[in-house]
Amino acid sequence: MNNVLHKMDVVNKISEKLIDEKIVIDGNKSFYKRKYHLKYTQKIIANVLDAFWDVIADVIEDGDSIKLYNYIKIEPKYFKSIKLNSKTFNGIRENILPARYKMKFIMGERLKEACRRLSEKKCGDVIPDDAEQKECGEE
Repeated sequence: MNNVLHKMDVVNKISEKLIDEKIVIDGNKSFYKRKYHLKYTQKIIANVLDAFWDVIADVIEDGDSIKLYNYIKIEPKYFKSIKLNSKTFNGIRENILPARYKMKFIMGERLKEACRRLSEKKCGDVIPDDAEQKECGEE
């Protein structure tokens, strides 16, 4: 737990998951005499991941939202400009945070279920009655 997976770690995990899967290329009998079976290489997976996130960035840049059923919903959300409390910022008389768009992520059912399983595995169903709050998994 608390591991950070970088792009190559994700690519390696996906390639391990697809080790037995093959890409079947066949089609017009005049071009292909037989079927070709190719494996999902790490380069193919990395290119697909890059293309996936590029498409998401392009869609968000246009102001649209993305909904992958059972996984995630990503949408840009508009935040109005606000004036921050100038008493908390030393030396600044007036601080205005400009209007901007931020990302809003909504988890789908599949990711919610994964979080529930993690909670059951790490925390169990018992809520501690101690006065001090302990983080799940700590003894």
